[in-house]
Amino acid sequence: MPSKIENGGEPFFAGRLSKPMSELLRQNNEAPRLVWEQKNMSHILQVDLAHAVMLQEQGLITRQQACDLVKALQGISKGGQFVTKDGYGSMVLQIEGHVAKQIGEDTAGRLAIARSRLDQGATVWRLSAKAQMRDITEELARLQDTLLSVAARYSATPSINYTHLQQAQPATFGHYLLAFRDRLQDSFDALTQIYERVDRCPLGGVGLSGTDFDIDRHRTASLLGFAEVLDNSRLCRDSYYQVEIMSALAMMMIYLNDLCTDLHIYSSNEFNTIELDDSHTSTSSIFPQKKNPYALETIKAKAAEAMGWTTTAFAIFRNEGTGDTGARSVSQLDGARDTCIAMLRLTAEVIDGLSVNEERYESLLEGAWVTTNRLSNILLAEFGMSYRSAHGVVARLVKNCLTKGIPKTAVTVDMLQAAAREMDVDPISITQEGLTLALDHKAFIHNSRSFGGVGPDQVERMESLARAKNSANHQWVAGKELKSIEAIKELDAVCAKLQQSSS
Repeated sequence: MPSKIENGGEPFFAGRLSKPMSELLRQNNEAPRLVWEQKNMSHILQVDLAHAVMLQEQGLITRQQACDLVKALQGISKGGQFVTKDGYGSMVLQIEGHVAKQIGEDTAGRLAIARSRLDQGATVWRLSAKAQMRDITEELARLQDTLLSVAARYSATPSINYTHLQQAQPATFGHYLLAFRDRLQDSFDALTQIYERVDRCPLGGVGLSGTDFDIDRHRTASLLGFAEVLDNSRLCRDSYYQVEIMSALAMMMIYLNDLCTDLHIYSSNEFNTIELDDSHTSTSSIFPQKKNPYALETIKAKAAEAMGWTTTAFAIFRNEGTGDTGARSVSQLDGARDTCIAMLRLTAEVIDGLSVNEERYESLLEGAWVTTNRLSNILLAEFGMSYRSAHGVVARLVKNCLTKGIPKTAVTVDMLQAAAREMDVDPISITQEGLTLALDHKAFIHNSRSFGGVGPDQVERMESLARAKNSANHQWVAGKELKSIEAIKELDAVCAKLQQSSS
């Protein structure tokens, strides 16, 4: 005799509990979960269909039962009449109840064979996480393209590197942007590594200990597009990967914050070395002269929010051991995904639209003492001076010139010799031409030959390598997306063949 555990009859808890879930508990537990499941309905139905196909292939349900299940489930996916009902549990139970009204409770209930909400839900989470990571890495790769494109535009544009926010050495703006492209490569690599760990199918782990039914977990993994099966059934509900994802995304937002903080400073009137496109700024309600960098401030504010993601994720996976599986889900993951995609896009817009004030950089470099490191190296390499003596003499030269208001362009050999005497160093036989060239920022950049440096040959090499890596990144995303699409097509084809053979 059927038991009416269906959507419209008695709710699923009636066999064990005498009361339904309190309304307050439902609002704060079941209702938010159903909202998330409704957003991921396509993944839920994908899991249900793959499971039904596998059960039939293993002889655990009849061909007709499988056909009835497939038809009812596909009806939901095609926009059939399906409404969730308060108090009837998670989506898997709501779907079972809906399907039972169409094909009967006996057949509908067989979808629960060799499966629990633990492994079913965990499989849906992983499908959702994989899709989110593909979306994020796609936008990340696009930002890297933009950084490379703009870096190439300014590959030979002299700029300044700062340490302690003090002028340190000459650089090029292209070299600067390439550094952020490479830094974001770390984020891309981290996400792809995490993806490989997420890409393991937990379906069939059942209630953590497996089942005595003869199921084929590799078949369902294949139909769902997973690379492999999650081996130990005890780990079927494991979701520590969510902490890894949140950590990687928070780190990526830190990189965006670093870039935008630099640009925020560089765009100020005091620096005036870059300017944002008007579309990424706003004006003041009281100060007519201002051009406020709203886009940079928006990205930095979102990056500040991201600093709480990892802490929240770790707090959810608190020290309760592995038995409290119901609490282990980071609900902020969807929001983090949306934030990251939006900020990656906005950052790309900002970078593509900015302009570099090359005249301002040239003016700063003419007066900046950013080439003194090269002068010290020349004194060491060509005139036999010890490292510390060379450093001391050049430092004294800079001090004397600053004290007397002498610009770098007016430095003479006599001034260098005076600094040497003050530091008890023997006279230096450098020529005026050699001294002037040693302090020239263009010569500094041209002679920077070390691997990864700002010299033109190295920047060209790094641009070439970045193009290859960017191409590989896009290929990775496209490959994972294609595998997901092919799995859906295969599942659809198997379901269609199953229905044709029964008709």
